Amino acid sequence: MKVLFLYLKAFSFTGGIEKFNRCLMKAMHELFVDEKIVASAMSSYDSTPDERYFFKNNFKGWGGNRIVFVFDAIRKAVRKDVVIIGHINLATVGYLIKLLKPSVKIVLIIHGIEAWSTQTSFKKKLLEKADVILAVSHFTKQQVLLYNPFISEEKITVFPNTIDPYFEMPADFEKPAYLQRRYGFDEQTKTILTVTRLFATEKYKGYDSILYVLKDVCKVVPNVRYLLMGKADEREQARIQLLITQLDLSENVLMGGFIPENELIDHYLLADTFVMPSKKEGFGIVFIEAMICGRHVIAGHKDGSRDALMEGEFGTLIDPDNLENLKAEIVNILNAPAIDEKALQEKVYKQFGFPVFKERLLTILDRN
Repeated sequence: MKVLFLYLKAFSFTGGIEKFNRCLMKAMHELFVDEKIVASAMSSYDSTPDERYFFKNNFKGWGGNRIVFVFDAIRKAVRKDVVIIGHINLATVGYLIKLLKPSVKIVLIIHGIEAWSTQTSFKKKLLEKADVILAVSHFTKQQVLLYNPFISEEKITVFPNTIDPYFEMPADFEKPAYLQRRYGFDEQTKTILTVTRLFATEKYKGYDSILYVLKDVCKVVPNVRYLLMGKADEREQARIQLLITQLDLSENVLMGGFIPENELIDHYLLADTFVMPSKKEGFGIVFIEAMICGRHVIAGHKDGSRDALMEGEFGTLIDPDNLENLKAEIVNILNAPAIDEKALQEKVYKQFGFPVFKERLLTILDRN
């Protein structure tokens, strides 16, 4: 079976979709080594792959040359058995491939907000013509069906995110001393953590809500610090800093910026709880990463976060619009006895570990 993966970015940017794409390519690579498929991949924006995930010989990256990418993708795709379209913004390519060679099995991956609307033009045509649509969460599936009722529900399969195979699950759940020293935390410090992009165009992650309740949390739980981590654009950085000042939280909140990959796990371990009451999360890889590190997670119950937390089995789901609910749950967790970190890690890995992801992919590819 010859399988081609067409996607936007995996190695030239760091985000949830990019992490998903890297894991998908790693799964395809291993299935190739296992002689289950013949795998190849093409990127519109990446120039080269990380060879831990995918081999160079079967990869072509066009580094942003989108026109050449489109023509080369179509030329190569018509010689494949299965073409996986990594983003609905590649709808034109996917539709033209199906038009030129109807026998090619088209698998479309949909992640979140980019597909939660009524689709038109080539995007609508691809949704109609795709043989299989993979949605990363039940919420994403529901939203796509709500706005595009012409799609058969049976065509959409829920295909959740996974833990990166190179994400080293900790065996020791102690807080890293070097980060405590860096941030000026002591053994009594209670740490709330959020890791996300902080963009002015994305005001749905819920960190504003944490800021609004933090003063009241601090009245009940002493020595609380909130680490808001992630790359911020200039407008959002200024807006949040102003809000921190207005709420008199300068002593309690630290915006630490982008976390290097080699420090990500340690930042999860530094936290007493990971909180992100988002309202438009497709899935939320950060949730399963935090839980794999043995940290209790609080998330919103109005989006794909529900899948990551297994409807509340793995963490706490709240109404992201209810500040009293958010405050109460943060206080409860910070005051609660330590959870069984190892047990949580094992449950999350059993559900979202890379071997499960790889097996799910093979099942999809083998389906007639």
